Amino acid sequence: MPSLKRPLPVLIIGNGPVGLLLAYGLVKQDGDLTLTPVPVILVARHLRRLGVPKAHALSPRSLEICRQLNVPVHVLRSLPAHREDAQYVQFVTNLSGQNLGRLDYERMHADVLNYSPEMTHNVSQPDLEEILETLLLQDPTTQHLVDYRKGWTWTGYEERMDANGTTYCVSRVEDTYTGEETTVESLMIVGADGANSAVRNALGIKSEGEQTADVMMTIHFHADLRAVVGDRVGMLHWILDPEARGFIISYDLDCNHVLIHNVAPDDPLASFTPDKCMRIVRAAIGQDVPFDFECSMPWILTRKVARQYYRGDVVLAGDAAHQYPPTGGLGMNSGIGDAHNLVYKIAATYHAWADMPAMFASYEAERRPVAVRNSLQSVKNGKNIFAMLKALGTTSSDPAIARMEMERSLADPRKLAHLKALIQEQAEHFDNLNLHLGYIYYSAYQPKSASTYHPAYVRGARMPHAWVKSKQPVFNNLKAVDLSYMAGDLGQDKLQKWQYSTLDLVPAASYVLIHSGSWGKKALQLRMLLAAHRIPLVILEAGKDFEFVDKKAGKVWQDGFGLKHGAVLVRPDQHVEAVPGKDAVPQAIVDQVLLTLTI
Repeated sequence: MPSLKRPLPVLIIGNGPVGLLLAYGLVKQDGDLTLTPVPVILVARHLRRLGVPKAHALSPRSLEICRQLNVPVHVLRSLPAHREDAQYVQFVTNLSGQNLGRLDYERMHADVLNYSPEMTHNVSQPDLEEILETLLLQDPTTQHLVDYRKGWTWTGYEERMDANGTTYCVSRVEDTYTGEETTVESLMIVGADGANSAVRNALGIKSEGEQTADVMMTIHFHADLRAVVGDRVGMLHWILDPEARGFIISYDLDCNHVLIHNVAPDDPLASFTPDKCMRIVRAAIGQDVPFDFECSMPWILTRKVARQYYRGDVVLAGDAAHQYPPTGGLGMNSGIGDAHNLVYKIAATYHAWADMPAMFASYEAERRPVAVRNSLQSVKNGKNIFAMLKALGTTSSDPAIARMEMERSLADPRKLAHLKALIQEQAEHFDNLNLHLGYIYYSAYQPKSASTYHPAYVRGARMPHAWVKSKQPVFNNLKAVDLSYMAGDLGQDKLQKWQYSTLDLVPAASYVLIHSGSWGKKALQLRMLLAAHRIPLVILEAGKDFEFVDKKAGKVWQDGFGLKHGAVLVRPDQHVEAVPGKDAVPQAIVDQVLLTLTI
C-alpha cells in the first residue's frame, strides 16, 4: 500500500452542503481510533452565500449521515419547516381557493422509524450551510485543520510528482474581487462547485442527460401565510391557477417561501420583471396579503450526470457530478451521499490503507448509478406532475379567460373526478423512501418503486436499522437520537427505548464486524490480517456488546445476516462489505476488501 511522503491537505472547491459536510467529516475523525484527522483547504468563490433557499428536504439517509459525522441533528430539527407544518402536499387552485387533494410528504409518520432512526426534515439550504460552516470553524477540535478561503476562485491545476514519486496537485486560485493570484498544493482536489463546475469543465468531462421544454421561474418572497392556509398546511402547495401555475415551497410558513412557476411557452423570460413576478405571487396566494419580493431566477427542467466522476487526482461530487430537477427532492440528498462515500475513502488514502485511484474508481462505480436512477426519477416526477397541472385544459394566454376555463372544468363532476385521480397518482413523487435507503452498491439492482423499501441483508446495501441498547460503551459518546418531535405519536416508553440504532455501531473511521459469538476466533484473525494493511476493525458481539430493544426485530436482523453461525462486515459508510458464513475464510474476506481499496 502507498505511504504518503508529505501530509498535504485535501483541497475542496465549493462551500455548499456537499463541500462543507465533506470538509467537516474529514477533519472530525474518530479520536477513539487514534486516526489523525485529514486537514482541508476549502475554497469558495464568493464572500457571501446566495439568499435563495434552494433545496430543503433532508432525507432519512442524509440525517443518518449527519448523525454519524457528528452534525447535531437536533439543531437541524430546531429549524423550520417543522413537522407539523410540513408533512403534507396540498393541491389547490390558489392558497385561498379550492382544495383539490392532499398527499403525504415523504412519509413523515412513526412507521418510518422502523426503517431509520431519522425521518425527513426540511431545512432551507442556506440554513444548513450556515450550521455546517459554524461547526467547521468554531469546533475547537477542528479549527486548526481548516484553511477556509472565501472570495477566491479556482482557475485550474496541474499534477506534479515529488522526489519520492508521490503525485500531488498544484492549483491556481485568484481573489474573486481583486484578481490577486496564488497557488495551492494539495493531496487531491474535490470539485463540489455546483452545476456550472469549473473543476468539471477543466477536466473536460462531459455529461449525459437531456432537458425538457419546461421552463421554470423561481420567485423568492417573504410573507406570513399561516392565516391564509389555515389548516391546509403543507411543505408544498401545488397551484393550479393558470396565471400562477406551479408550486410554493414554504421553508417557514411564517415568512420564507419560493414559488416555482411553470412558464408558458409563449411567455418570454424578459417579461418577468419584479412587477410581473409580484402579480404571479398574488395570484398564487389568492388574496391581498403583504409580502416582500426578493428575486427571481429562470431555469430549465434538466437532467445531467457526468460521464466520469474523476480524472487523475481530481474527483467530482454533488451538483458538479449530477443535476436533477427539484421534483422529488433527490439532488442535495444525492450529494450528501457522495460526501459520505468520499469521507472514508479519502481518509483511507490519507492514512495509507488505500490507493487513491482505487478509491476514486470505487466511488464512481458506486455513486454514479445512484445519480442516474435518481435523475431519471426526478424527470419522471416533473413530467407527470406538470402534465397533471395542464390536464385542466386551459388554453387561453389571457389569465382571466384561462381562469374561467379552469373554473368550468372544476365545475364538471367528471373532469373534477379525473383531476383528483391524477393527483392521487402523484403519490410516488412525494415518497422516495426506497431511493433514499434502498440503493445497493456492487449491484445492478434497479428499484421497481421509489417508495416501497425492503431492508436488504446483502453486500453493498446500507446496513438495515434496528433499535439497540448498549451493554458496553460502544457508541463513542454519541448522543441518543432525539425523537422529542414525535413525543405525541410515540409515547414515553418508545421515547426511552428508541435511543440508538444499529447504524450507531459503525464509527466513520473504521470497519465493523458484528457476530453473535460463533465467529469470535475468526473475528480476531480478521482484525489481525486487516491490521497488517493498516485497516482498522472494531469487533462487536450481539447480545454481549449490545442488545436489540425489540426481540422480534432483533431476530429478523440477525437472521437476515445469518449471525447464528456467521457475521456481517460493515464499511465505515455503514454499507455492508461482506456477509461471511460459517465456513468463510478470513483471508478471503481481506482479499475482497483489498479489491476495493487497492489496485
